[in-house]
Amino acid sequence: MNYTEARAYVDSTEKFGIKPGLDRINKMMTYLGNPQDKLKFVHVAGTNGKGSTCTMLASILTGAGYKTGLFTSPYVIDFRERFMVDGEMISEEEFAEIMTRLKTVNDLLEKSGCNLTQFELITAVAFLWFVEKECDVVVLECGLGGRLDSTNVIKEPLCTVITKISLDHTDILGDTVEKIAGEKAGIIKSGCPVILAPNQPHEAVSVIVRKCAEFGSPLTVSGMDTVSVKTMLPTMTEINYAELRLMVPLAGPHQVENAITAVNAARELNERGLKLSDDKIVAGIAKAKIPARFEIISHDPLVVVDGAHNPDGIEALCNSIEALLGGRSIVGIIGMLRDKAYESALAEIVPHFDMVLTVTPNSPRALSAKDLAACAQQFAGEDVTVKPVESLKKAASLALDMTDEASAVVVCGSLYLASEMLPLMKEMIESRKD
Repeated sequence: MNYTEARAYVDSTEKFGIKPGLDRINKMMTYLGNPQDKLKFVHVAGTNGKGSTCTMLASILTGAGYKTGLFTSPYVIDFRERFMVDGEMISEEEFAEIMTRLKTVNDLLEKSGCNLTQFELITAVAFLWFVEKECDVVVLECGLGGRLDSTNVIKEPLCTVITKISLDHTDILGDTVEKIAGEKAGIIKSGCPVILAPNQPHEAVSVIVRKCAEFGSPLTVSGMDTVSVKTMLPTMTEINYAELRLMVPLAGPHQVENAITAVNAARELNERGLKLSDDKIVAGIAKAKIPARFEIISHDPLVVVDGAHNPDGIEALCNSIEALLGGRSIVGIIGMLRDKAYESALAEIVPHFDMVLTVTPNSPRALSAKDLAACAQQFAGEDVTVKPVESLKKAASLALDMTDEASAVVVCGSLYLASEMLPLMKEMIESRKD
């Protein structure tokens, strides 16, 4: 298969949906000779902040000279973003070659009634590629939950990281913070150190503490009490933490939490034998890059794209708007999926906007622009217009028409929307400069 054919094959497995469980991935790994057993991992679960924390930690490891694999999801612009080694995506040729091999095995499994899901298949790609690239360490992000996530096929990692826990995917993971925390805690292994992000719901902390005690796993709870924020700008935040001066290039107050979680994970890895000096930690965080996390794609006009799509992520976005865009009139472009908690998310974000344009993301799970507008209207102020727009291009054009030096555009509600709007907005802004 070439790359186009390989991608089409992967897309064809979407029909199997989301099916938590380790039986299928275990069968695939057995056929492949268990490549995951040849790698060293940092395993990361959580509801929000996983991608940013993983990216910062991978940047630290790469900067310290370790060949570092990074597996994250979902992607924003390019499907291959899921698979990185030292900041470089897997090539189209490598992906096609590995997927061709996997298809042969997958065809055999399907004949026996074992149908791998899309995420299980790409997890297998990641393990094979990271082995072939001879990675020293892999930062491995869970896809959904943890206990029954396909990444949990790995054995004992170097350390386990659990980022902010909140309600999301409640139909699969449970309808309470305690149940969701229990699923995330399912990646904790016996004796393996655990790093817990700060500002967790107390119900989540209780679950993690109990699980660590049960497995004899040392627990480090990251705290904000020793954090001193020196400068907070739309492009970066300067903080002092644990005798370190950090320049965090990912904007927003929530990225401070993610940064100190990455610091604590790096220091734990240093204790476990990796040479990660404080200087390497500082330098690595300063070089971290990730799309659609309060990403400013233009300063004139000011345009921000954020992939926030669940209540906790939306809350983080609201905090960033208050801290970094205060005093500006804001046009919001919102698109969401119908299986997300869109009503509570809209209740949080809509009051921050002076104009709301709703759109339909390119996903079969998308909530229509019209239905989203009807829901958003109940949270809008009397003088705020909420308008459904039939195309992303028209929404972008309308928003930019209304933006001047005292205003801003914020795109949010879905990573699907972010992936479409990032290139569209950039192209439209450039064309207006000509």
